[in-house]
Amino acid sequence: MEKREIDEKIVISLQALMNNIKLYDKGHPAIQKSLSELLGLIKPKLEEDGELTITLRSWYLYINGMRIKIKTTNFLQLKNFMELLSEKDIGGIVINQNVKDEEVLLFLELLTKEDLHREDILKLLKENEVQSIHILPLVHSGEIIDPKKRVKQIYFETINLVKQISTTENITQKLFSKFTVGIYYLIDTLKASEGLLLGLTVVKNYDDYLYNHSVNVAILSLSIGVRIGLKSKELLKLGQSALLHDIGMTQIPKDLLVKEGILTSEEWKIVKTHPIIGAEMTMDLVGLNEETADVILAVLEHQKGYDGSGYPDFVNVKPLSLFSRIIQIADFYDAVTTPRIHNPVPMSPAEAMAHLIKNAGKLFDPILSKFFVNLLGIYPLGTLVFLNTGEWGLVIGQPQDRLNIHKPIVLLIKDSTGKDIPRRIVDLSKSDLEIREAESPWKFGIDPAEYFLE
Repeated sequence: MEKREIDEKIVISLQALMNNIKLYDKGHPAIQKSLSELLGLIKPKLEEDGELTITLRSWYLYINGMRIKIKTTNFLQLKNFMELLSEKDIGGIVINQNVKDEEVLLFLELLTKEDLHREDILKLLKENEVQSIHILPLVHSGEIIDPKKRVKQIYFETINLVKQISTTENITQKLFSKFTVGIYYLIDTLKASEGLLLGLTVVKNYDDYLYNHSVNVAILSLSIGVRIGLKSKELLKLGQSALLHDIGMTQIPKDLLVKEGILTSEEWKIVKTHPIIGAEMTMDLVGLNEETADVILAVLEHQKGYDGSGYPDFVNVKPLSLFSRIIQIADFYDAVTTPRIHNPVPMSPAEAMAHLIKNAGKLFDPILSKFFVNLLGIYPLGTLVFLNTGEWGLVIGQPQDRLNIHKPIVLLIKDSTGKDIPRRIVDLSKSDLEIREAESPWKFGIDPAEYFLE
């Protein structure tokens, strides 16, 4: 049976079980049979992917990021299930690998009660100590229709969540659950709109650099994670690691972070403590157990190089954890391409990519580096390019044919004299125009975010 067919049967089985719950008592054979059929479908998926995610987006239903096709044979069941989720303000359901049979039954019982909505169900699940089922809030399709606006909303909401987590002294379970839901949305959006979300990593914010940077690193890290085939459960942990990787920086004196000149050796020693502080803060936040160890380790190791260089000095195990090696690449790329007080003209994205390629196998994991280059291209999003006509352009996309990786999609913004021109998009893989030079847009006073946020 194909994956899409299994996904379709899961929804139909859910609907059948809920119908039986409305008709019979919990111990009735019809309910037990329906429950057994449903579990027979979802348990192999849980074993394979680590979790089952059902997401309602607009009027489509997705299971683990794959859309269920609406057909005449399943239309009624899908329609009823989507309407039920919408009525209860539920945008998604996440069931993890440790779920118990009775927890599934309890959740579906609550879902069938007409007077209960998302907040009520969340409260009752918590009272019954059900931790293996999470409910995501619904994003009403009437509020945001344009996919670009939706992606931008998720991006900036995630920045706000990281800021809350990083600056709140006593983290409540509600806030941490909201943080976790934010990561699920980030993963879901990345799978559906990778190009749009990657485009927002050109956003560089002086005032909220730490939180902006953390979200950019998370998007880039998760993109690598998706490309190398990480399952949903591992993507969640990678997302947590990336968003929290610099949380220790919140405890470093601000005057060191905004200092215009070069740090003294003593000041640098203080800054270099942030991975240790961050690991301690992350441990307080997520606890220490088998499930969270990878997250804590990634926060501790993210400043270590593939060859063992970097800090903290006492971390000398090789190889570093997978999450650490992924985040190290994303962290480097976003940091060196971001203008800072002490470095107002950063590397161009193309320069950063060239540095990454040159040091693959030394500072950076060589295999993950290849995935990263294939993800962003040798002229990444936001690169300012000068064409053979003298025109200026910003890279806004990559060609479909990866053999043309040196011929990106470009938004032409200025003529050969540097004057603004009517903007037009050119796919260089289908044009005679060629790139003569690549620069940092900041060197010429151009903030690429102004073009990507339009």
